[in-house]
Amino acid sequence: MERIIVIAVFICMMMTALLTAHGVVFTILGEKCVWLVKSYRDLPKEKRDQYDAGLVVNGARNGFLLWALWFVLGAVLSYFVTPFLAVAFLGVWLAAFLRGRVFREQTYEKYKKR
Repeated sequence: MERIIVIAVFICMMMTALLTAHGVVFTILGEKCVWLVKSYRDLPKEKRDQYDAGLVVNGARNGFLLWALWFVLGAVLSYFVTPFLAVAFLGVWLAAFLRGRVFREQTYEKYKKR
């Protein structure tokens, strides 16, 4: 059972490291990395002009850092409660990740230029 705990905590901490690294890249590069946001990149040019690229990048960065905290919580709970919680944490993240890859007008309302 100890080996399973180590694997579960390792997976959660690797996801934490990856998401934190993405958050740092978005922080350092700022608006230059707006093209990394797929749902924004897929918009037609005239629709893209309606949204503030800086706000889109800040929103993506904050999302990365929140998901990193999510996986820290997953690592802690996997260690102290049961290692199989790591599967639940990964599943929830994967569902939210796949859902966020599609552009939704109501999601992007907060990024509109004023």
